[in-house]
Parts: sequence; C-alpha cells; structure tokens
Amino acid sequence: VDAGGRRTASRQAIVETIAGARGHLTAEEIAERVHRRFPSVNLSTVYRTLDTLEDLAVVDHVHFGHGRAVYHLRDESHQHLYCEKCERVEELPVPKLGAFLRLLDREYGFEVDRRHFAIVGRCRRCRASAAKDGG
Repeated sequence: VDAGGRRTASRQAIVETIAGARGHLTAEEIAERVHRRFPSVNLSTVYRTLDTLEDLAVVDHVHFGHGRAVYHLRDESHQHLYCEKCERVEELPVPKLGAFLRLLDREYGFEVDRRHFAIVGRCRRCRASAAKDGG
C-alpha cells in the first residue's frame, strides 16, 4: 500500500479484504468485512480509501452491466466477460483481446481504458439454455 501513500491499518485491511475475496466486491461488501476487524472503519472511510488506492494504482473498479462498481486488485493481465443473465464473471487474458484493441486504435483512433472495461453479453451456458428452451 506504500506506492506513494501512507500505510495505514484501514488501507491494509481493505487491500487484504480485496485480495482474499473470491471474485469482485462492492464498496459495501468491503466495508462490511473490514468493519468486523476494525469497527471504526465505516463506509465513507472505505470509499475515500478506495479512491486513494485507485490513484495509487493498487486497485481498480469495473461496472458489470448496470450494477454498482466492484473492486479488484490492479492486474493488467485480464479483462472481464460479464453474463447479464446469470451474472457470472469470467476473466479473459488480455493477449486474446489484443487484436480487437489494435483494430479500435487503427480504425477509429480509439484507445480503450482497460481498467474499467467489461464485455457484457451471455455466457455459453445461458446461450445453450436459451437455445434449448427455444429462445
């Protein structure tokens, strides 16, 4: 947590909570878990700390569908595939996305901010289920 910022107990607890999670957490979920260990840490502290940790390049947030922001440790090696039907999140290695990102840059002069980028659609299971049900 020291990438230019002070190492505080609340920052450390928030980073550990995110690192130990199975998946992505909302600020409310982080606050609830951290509050168990540090009762003085409230939701506004968590939001301020998450903003600071994003500025320090320790964590990132992403929106899946129209949902609230969820947080994860910064990791440039993957992007997110989000199923809008079952809400499952799958990680897509960046190299598999490289050709598409290069096409956006070359054809449209558009550079994607990969930190907040999720591809929304339907997963294989939901598509198969819909096909089986006739829709």
